[in-house]
Amino acid sequence: MRHFLSIIILLIFSFTTVRSKNDQQFEPVTVIELYTSQGCSSCPPADRLLSNTIENAKIDGKKIFALSFHVDYWNRLGWADPFSDKIYTERQRFYSTVLKGNSVYTPQMIVNGDKVFVGSDKKELASAISESIKIKSKVSFQSLSMTLVDGKMININYVLAGDFSECKINFALVSKSETTQIKRGENEGLTLVNENVVRQFISKNASMEGKIVFSNIPPNQNNNLMVIAFVQQNSNSKIIGAEMAVVK
Repeated sequence: MRHFLSIIILLIFSFTTVRSKNDQQFEPVTVIELYTSQGCSSCPPADRLLSNTIENAKIDGKKIFALSFHVDYWNRLGWADPFSDKIYTERQRFYSTVLKGNSVYTPQMIVNGDKVFVGSDKKELASAISESIKIKSKVSFQSLSMTLVDGKMININYVLAGDFSECKINFALVSKSETTQIKRGENEGLTLVNENVVRQFISKNASMEGKIVFSNIPPNQNNNLMVIAFVQQNSNSKIIGAEMAVVK
């Protein structure tokens, strides 16, 4: 009888622990992904909107994280964007598949992995942010650190809390600001400023803690680099937690 009661108590404890983990709620976060290109004449207004959003988030103190992904399919049309990568194009196409009915174009914004609209649409962005900051996050980074090693690579260490089952963690190595003089293509003659430009991107299955290494980092940019990490559900692409770190 005692053995039977011990099993019942253990089962109740286990169920309570799992339920407690799943019921945890954390501060709301907003992750904005802008898919853009320096070769696209429609993109500079979206780039400026992203920059303004970053500045306003600093003032408001809200957990709003912005990412500028430069796609590569404009490169053949006159100007090869130095920050473009086919990986970012593939990520945009991934969203097109998961969020059925959405086409691939620039500029395009995706907020928290499920709201899609034209990247220069200020009202749509404001609405998406307003909605996202009302929803508690399911996951929180208890710690996220970024350490420069020999000026050649960056170590990222993290610890998660919450329900991150069936999720991935995305790590974006980001340049805070990049200025480029455009010499060809639709934006010829312009000097463009892009903020929070994704330079490298790594995804892995979510775990409670772990380490990521970025190698071949851009030279002489130590003070211009940071990492934005965010947790994304595999089933529906929704982003349920995020944080950022700068070089120690």
